[in-house]
Amino acid sequence: MVNVRNIAASLAFSSIIGAAVAHPGDPADEVKRELESHKSARPFARRALNSCAGSPETAALKARSVARRAAAAEALRQKRGLAGQVMRTKRDLVDLEQWATVDHDSSALGYSLDTPLETIFDSNATCALVPEVTIGPYWVAGELIRADVTDAEPGVPVHLDLQFVDINTCEPIPDMLIDIWHCNSTGVYSGVNATGQGGLDATYLRGIQGTDADGVAQFDTIFPGHYTGRAPHIHLMSTENATILSNNTYLSGKPNHIGQLFFDQDLITEVETLTPYTANTQRLTLNVDDGIDAQTATEDYDPFVAYVRLGDDLNSGVLAYLTVFVDTTANYTSSARAAAHYYEGGGVSTGNTGGGGPRP
Repeated sequence: MVNVRNIAASLAFSSIIGAAVAHPGDPADEVKRELESHKSARPFARRALNSCAGSPETAALKARSVARRAAAAEALRQKRGLAGQVMRTKRDLVDLEQWATVDHDSSALGYSLDTPLETIFDSNATCALVPEVTIGPYWVAGELIRADVTDAEPGVPVHLDLQFVDINTCEPIPDMLIDIWHCNSTGVYSGVNATGQGGLDATYLRGIQGTDADGVAQFDTIFPGHYTGRAPHIHLMSTENATILSNNTYLSGKPNHIGQLFFDQDLITEVETLTPYTANTQRLTLNVDDGIDAQTATEDYDPFVAYVRLGDDLNSGVLAYLTVFVDTTANYTSSARAAAHYYEGGGVSTGNTGGGGPRP
């Protein structure tokens, strides 16, 4: 059976209140509305997750997740020649003060080369998604459906394993499109023509994947860099009932979540010592100072993805994973305003500024 406390403890804000709270300079009343919106959704989410925790279907789904993530880690390690190195994983943390100050190096957990992978992955990090009203200024519509979004961008390799479960039924959500986008190692976004960004024709670190029968979508990307005012993060949007086009993109559909994923501070700090992240001249914002992390983490909510380091060196890569509970009755079509649209011939600006803030 799934551990109820683990689910409640990690009912995360990793993909939470949305871009409105994320933008420096947003009006205070908008931020307040978003915080109140999240607060009002907590009791429903907690009840729903507790109900799911006792479900045999949820237990079986978790068992398959453990096996899948273990297999993915082993395949990645074999591909990169890391079989003789030890994997390490983050420990479960509870509140902002604790996870901001505790050393997350899981070598203290006693893992070795003989530790079964199923043991390492037997902690199902989860999060509940609640309403957002903005998407941020750098979402690009029409991106390619693809698993590898790196486009040769340098950085620490990250393999994302994201599983989506309906919070209303406790069942996985198949055939849902998952859109991710984030900045590169020096804090620059592709796909938009805003000053200092990568331009309309760039597509790096953006992509879409459909969920399988277990509600799983996987991506290969790099660890995101940072820019002034925000801690490193990855944007996420889930869309149901979309039309897949012949050019391997999609049209329309119902967005039922817009949010973000976050990483442990000690992991960020270590990444920032590596090339090419050291070339970033923008000031690093700590998680505790981020507009989302600092205002929303509590002892019940962990805003970070779970992860394992695939080898002794971070350049060997990270496998990051979450099981994400989605309210499929939600509809955020009016919030999904693209800054640009990418076509086969290149990107075209829509003139939208997104969620009202200068940065996503």
